[in-house]
Amino acid sequence: MKRSKFFIVLLIAVLSLFAFSSCGADGFSAGGGAADYSGADGGGYTEGMPELPEDSAPNGEGEVTDGSEGKGDYDSDRNTAGLITAAAWNDNDNYSYWLSLISQSADGTNRFEELIKDNSRYWSLSTFNRVKVTLTDGENPLAGAEILFADGEGNVTFGAVTDANGVAYGFPTDYAKITATVGTAALTVDAEEGKSEYGLTLDAESIKRDIIDLMLVVDVTGSMGDELSFLANELSDVVKSVAESNKNAVINLALLFYRDKGDSEVYSYHDFLDVTVEENLNEQIRNIKSKFATGGGDYPEAVDGALELALSKQWSSSASTKIIFQVLDAPPHSEADNQTRFATEAKRAAELGIRICPIICSGADLFTEYLMRTAAIVTGGTFVFVTDDSGIGNPHHDPDLPNVTVEALNALMIRLINGYHTGSFAPPVYYKEALRGTTAII
Repeated sequence: MKRSKFFIVLLIAVLSLFAFSSCGADGFSAGGGAADYSGADGGGYTEGMPELPEDSAPNGEGEVTDGSEGKGDYDSDRNTAGLITAAAWNDNDNYSYWLSLISQSADGTNRFEELIKDNSRYWSLSTFNRVKVTLTDGENPLAGAEILFADGEGNVTFGAVTDANGVAYGFPTDYAKITATVGTAALTVDAEEGKSEYGLTLDAESIKRDIIDLMLVVDVTGSMGDELSFLANELSDVVKSVAESNKNAVINLALLFYRDKGDSEVYSYHDFLDVTVEENLNEQIRNIKSKFATGGGDYPEAVDGALELALSKQWSSSASTKIIFQVLDAPPHSEADNQTRFATEAKRAAELGIRICPIICSGADLFTEYLMRTAAIVTGGTFVFVTDDSGIGNPHHDPDLPNVTVEALNALMIRLINGYHTGSFAPPVYYKEALRGTTAII
């Protein structure tokens, strides 16, 4: 079987799992790069069902059927990708806007102000006082470099890894020195009061490797049952396209499914396999198909435990591209140990150079949005949310972001993966433009 077919089949299987999940959200920005236009419809609730060409409508009849709850009832047996709509927003690219959402205001109108008052001191994951470091060899960016922030006594207060553009974001509670390390070469500079951006030059050779580590961390509790099968189709297309765009890359895929404490099976993990190899691809497909949405019960789920388990696995070196797509519709529990674990693991992901790209689904609330955007900011990732535009799944949470493009989820994920690996993010494509070329994958 050719490599491209491997990825297609794999993504179909994964998205089948997701079809049982209720992911969603509406209109946001380009993400993984500069914000773009929002398209003719803006955020996601204005127009409802997409206008599909007759020869590509998922139910095979040239129309979208009505579901039992008035939503689009696509036939996932057609294995059609590009149906789920989503948008992305990169808060590091729009950092001043993020600060306006979390800073206290005179009239109390800021989106997350009450959440910050009630939770930030306990979750210990502050995104104030960001420090941006850009590292080059004088001409070219140095990717995969370790960036450490230390206080006056030499204690490390935050760690990060430069991306393909040589950029790392730090959120240290206190720092007096910044150290950049590439292989055996290292550079330490003193912090300057009031300075939030540093351009550093290090005499070193790039250590970037052509390896992409992807991990899907998926909530498979009962509330995720409305979109999982569709997501399987999307992921199949994602894997195929990423392979075609990175022909010489090793692409390792791991799968982590989680529910909640009290369920008979809280976690199910399948380790990294190079899915450019047919045997490995088939194994991951079997693992995906073995899962179904059940359990949960209350609203919060084992989000923090899943993240801790994900980071304990054997990831490639810091010079590779490492991304977690965490698909969920609920936050972690709010007990003290859950809060500490979530904050600790988000910071640990940043130190390991793992970009967290959450994908929030239907049922997510404002607090879920806040925590997931925070995890994305701290790790240099991108926040993603499924929208109502496709008509798939239950109603979605609206993050109310400006100037965003509603995209096909598969195209959005491909943009992010390729962007993080190459340092060049393709512009988003409005989902109706993408739907004009929608066809069955297999």
